[in-house]
Amino acid sequence: MKSSRRPATTVARDLLSLTRSGEADRLATALVSTASSPHCEPAFGDIVERLVDTFSLATKDRRRSLNIQEPFRLRLRDPAGATVPPDRLDPGVRAIARAIAANIRDDRAACADGIDEACENTDLAQRIRVLAHCLVWTTDLLRTDDTSYPPVLSCLKGSTPRSSTVDIARFG
Repeated sequence: MKSSRRPATTVARDLLSLTRSGEADRLATALVSTASSPHCEPAFGDIVERLVDTFSLATKDRRRSLNIQEPFRLRLRDPAGATVPPDRLDPGVRAIARAIAANIRDDRAACADGIDEACENTDLAQRIRVLAHCLVWTTDLLRTDDTSYPPVLSCLKGSTPRSSTVDIARFG
């Protein structure tokens, strides 16, 4: 009998493909399915880890090709385009942003802690927010010009419980 288990890399790649294609209904179904199965294989955290790795590798490649030596930065924006500091984000989304920054700095322990914080003991809504942000951020980064730096990450509606405008959020 053929196993129905798919590796986390395959699930992450399929979710990115759905995000890029704009197939909203299929993506929504896949998001709910992936986020609502805490004990399935592959584990939700493993899928998020693959997405964080994809984003981080693309960013590292871009930094290397542009010869960027400064500390790593992310620009986080709310739906209205205002800059958002990490402490104003939903805890799961904040943890993923910090995991990405840690991964880019090659701090595997901090990256793993951020992914665990975002994925462990969370409700379905938070798991969907985390997964959606990973997908949107990675898709946006891969879609931008190779000379665009630092990454500007769009925070989806509902990810900023309190609104404010502050300068660029620095990580690193």
